[in-house]
Parts: sequence; structure tokens; C-alpha cells
Amino acid sequence: MKLYHFTGVAMLHSILTSEGINKGYFHLSDGKMLYGHSWYTSYPLPYGHGLVDGTEVLTESDKDFLIKAAGRDAHGPVRGTHNKRLIRLTVDSAWLKQQDTFYPFKKLLRKYDQPSVWATIHGIEGWVKTENLSDSELKRWTKSPKLKHDTWYVHTETLPIERILSIEFMEKPDVYVPYDFELHGRSELEKSGLYSITAEQFKELNEISQEEDFTGGEVLVICPKPDAEPAIVFRKRNRAHVFAIGDGRFIGSQGTRFNPDSLKTISDWVIKNSGQLMGLWNKSLENLLKYDS
Repeated sequence: MKLYHFTGVAMLHSILTSEGINKGYFHLSDGKMLYGHSWYTSYPLPYGHGLVDGTEVLTESDKDFLIKAAGRDAHGPVRGTHNKRLIRLTVDSAWLKQQDTFYPFKKLLRKYDQPSVWATIHGIEGWVKTENLSDSELKRWTKSPKLKHDTWYVHTETLPIERILSIEFMEKPDVYVPYDFELHGRSELEKSGLYSITAEQFKELNEISQEEDFTGGEVLVICPKPDAEPAIVFRKRNRAHVFAIGDGRFIGSQGTRFNPDSLKTISDWVIKNSGQLMGLWNKSLENLLKYDS
């Protein structure tokens, strides 16, 4: 059996610079939210799973729910959604099935003492909001062959990056091809206000850096708020380092810190390229203000 995990381009690169796949939530029938629940499906297409596509017009209630669903990963106001149908990850199903923390969706419902109808409700909400349905419409949906909840599985621990077997991008409707950052990722990140250095700059940086080569999605300029200091972030697996664009100053880090020589090399590189990087910052700021206007 093949298993897939669907996500967006920005989330893909967060996965690739972390421990692996471990984000997600489980919404209980009493309204409580459980975190650290990652979802998989045996169905190869992204429909019927409740995946957003980036075109949603969010109500305040929708935004409140998304903030709640993000839990401690929520940062600032919700401005929109990513297209979580674009990236299809094929994962090591044999490894997952050996884990005690991997469950068929309906088995997990029983573990959490959820009513059996909750499976069907989730299946319906993979397509439509049940709150918008009349009683007769809801009854028809319960019998729909389109429901996909029988294809769902949940893992409550981390699936390591090494257990991701392939990364694909939906290049045209229902057609997935091997993911390429320059062909697919760069433009999608820019739609979200995340700007990457050029391919030529990656080559230049990797020639002088003492770290493992940086790749697409690992070096980004992101403006989180209008009054933030212009900065650029360098990410590797479980590590992130932030430098000021204006003077190359090392601002801070998460995870294991790069060695001092690498920090100095990257700082000098940022200073050398500060003009072009400031242009990326201004584009990211413009994108942010577009949502806030």
C-alpha cells in the first residue's frame, strides 16, 4: 500500500529543514484540539481530505479556527491559506505500519472514545462545511461514495525525512511530477511573501561556506511585520540562523549553531549582497502590506 502526505511548498521546506513530518491536529467531537497528529492517505489525489488550495475567502471564524489548529506554531494574524494540494509526498508505508503510534483513522477514533459518526462527519467535511448543510443535504452526504475517510491514517510521532520516498508537484490538474525548486518552488514561495536568493547566489555561497551546501528553500528573506528589522534566514536541518541585511550582523539562531568561521563567512556574504537582499525584503514587505491593507 502506498501512503501520501499532501502539503504546500512553504510547509515542504519547513519539513525538509526540521526533523520530518510531525505537524497536524486532530479535532475531537467536544471541540478540543490534539496536536502532533500527521495525516496520510492511500488515495493519490488531494481531493476529499479538507485540504485548502489558497483561494479560500476566510471569515473571522475561519481565522480563529486556523489559529487554534496551529497551536503553539501560530505566529501573528492569519492572512490567508497556502495551497496544500500542490505537494505530494510518498512516504515509507512499511516503516509507518511498524510504528505503535500509527493508526487507521477509525482505530484512532476508538482510541479517543469518539462517536462512530464522527468519522463520517470528518469525511463530509473533507468536501464541504457541515454547518452549511440542511438536514436532508447532510443525510445525502452520509451516503456519498466520494467520502475519503476510509483512506486516512494518522501518525502521532515524527516521520523522519529519510522516510520520505519522493517529492512531487502538481504541475497541472491531477498530474504530479518530480519537484524542482527553480521550476516549481521559487514562484510559489514568492506568492506567500517568501523570497529566495538566486541560483547563482546559491552557487557562490556554497563555494565559500564551510557548511553543507544550501539548497532552494533554505535561504529566505521573510518580512514578518512592517516594523521588523530587515533580515535573512539560513536554514539547515533543525537549525536556523538569522542575519541583519543592513550590516550582516548575526541576530540569533535556533538549534545547533554554525561554527564561527561559517558565521563570519555568511555575514560577509550578506554584506556583499545587501543591496539585492534589501530588494527582496521590500518585495516581502509589499506582499505583507497587501494583505494588511
